Amino acid sequence: MLYMQSEALRTCSREIELGRSLRAWLYRMGIPSGGKSIAAVREQAERLSACRLTLRIKVGKTTGLINQNIVDTAIFLDSGEERQPSLFAETAKLSEGFYEQLSKHSVPLEEAAIRAINNNSMALDIYAWLAYRLHSLEKPCPITWLAIKAQFGNGFGDLKNFRKCFVSNLKLALAVYPAARVDCNERGVILHPARPPVATTNSVPRLLRL
Repeated sequence: MLYMQSEALRTCSREIELGRSLRAWLYRMGIPSGGKSIAAVREQAERLSACRLTLRIKVGKTTGLINQNIVDTAIFLDSGEERQPSLFAETAKLSEGFYEQLSKHSVPLEEAAIRAINNNSMALDIYAWLAYRLHSLEKPCPITWLAIKAQFGNGFGDLKNFRKCFVSNLKLALAVYPAARVDCNERGVILHPARPPVATTNSVPRLLRL
């Protein structure tokens, strides 16, 4: 997901190449670009291409729904056939609505930070979440553990176990985002205003958090 959004912003195009550029990005992230890694990433690209987001918005007594595809179209070569990159390339095209929101609300992330925690999905999620939330805050924002668990605790039944896991991964995220300040207490976490991980440029990955 990071790669697809970064490439869309770098090239100013909704169409993303899932071939040589992806291998180069994996190399920069320190991820082996061998058969198993490419197969795993390719599978995730297929899953993202089929993903559909449903956003529920409630203001007072008024409720609205927004259905949003991440990808409009995608082409994946049959792994059982001989590939001909010069004639047929694997591509994914972001939906117009998703690309528009990405262009308007993207937040720069530090490649070195992603590379340092790329083997920990929760730490990556927390890092991206903090990058998006903290720079937009004007005052401290308390969030309960139940609300945190609803966002990050899929697969955890017990709140105590989730909290222990979250705090451990929060420390990893804060280690690669030194400007961030987050306090934890019995009720939950308190987010404090902070500058984004890096200044906005076209040369760093960006992630949209909805």
